Amino acid sequence: MSESLNLKWLKAGAKNPLEESPALYDAALSAFAEHSFQEASLNDILKAAGMNKGSFYYRFRDKMELYLSLLYRVGMEKMQLFELHGVSRNSEGFFDEFRNMAHLGLLLAKKDPRFVVFSRRILQEEAQVRERVIACFGDMRSELLTDMVERAKASGEFRKSLPTDTAVFVIETLLNHLDSLIPVEWSDEHILSAVDQLLDVIRFGIGGSEA
Repeated sequence: MSESLNLKWLKAGAKNPLEESPALYDAALSAFAEHSFQEASLNDILKAAGMNKGSFYYRFRDKMELYLSLLYRVGMEKMQLFELHGVSRNSEGFFDEFRNMAHLGLLLAKKDPRFVVFSRRILQEEAQVRERVIACFGDMRSELLTDMVERAKASGEFRKSLPTDTAVFVIETLLNHLDSLIPVEWSDEHILSAVDQLLDVIRFGIGGSEA
């Protein structure tokens, strides 16, 4: 998290400028959801936000700092949804917690579809951009899944002999391809049913034969 302390506004102890400028927040979220970091035009973002460069550079050092600040703001939106809708990580175990995460994804998509598109695009960014994100915030999803797997092993939900890295890799791979398995026109109930099927794959595996 050391790089995050060097964000211009955070280092100064100020609020995230994206909280104080809804127009810039909206323009940045649209741009980074539609385009990769390299393809997104800072000039177009500022034009859409009605902000001049002097005002921008007073708040941010560069486009990367805007990008990281947007990630920070979206993270805060997720936390607010957790609290507002009672989607808690203090659940009854790994599978309940995983389903809660899927529920949160649905809530985010309902609040603003750009949240989900932006989150997906981050995974497709060039290595250099993803490295900056990890340097700033850590590999948050891998860290979260590692914690979940370790707790599942401790509680007996997963075999203690199961290598944590292997379990995290398998779960991340399934998550990364979940979008391709779920048609966009599906209802929330259908999506959560698909998540339950995915959880059955994690819980029981795909080996063996039916009676």
